Amino acid sequence: MTRVLFVEGKDEAALRAFAQGLALPWRLLARPEQELFLLEVSHAGEETGRAAAALANVRAWAFDVVDESLGG
Repeated sequence: MTRVLFVEGKDEAALRAFAQGLALPWRLLARPEQELFLLEVSHAGEETGRAAAALANVRAWAFDVVDESLGG
């Protein structure tokens, strides 16, 4: 089962630095008008989740993918 980690914060540079240190697929989503950034990390284990939650001023959630469509 695939686990996806979401990390929400206002510090784009900190989220980007964290993501670039991972050996996992990730995407950084932005709502600049709200100064809000969301890091999405695929195949994240518990250790990655704990490391993300330890970052300053972020909220982190992990979800298991139970269904998906690739379009078409």
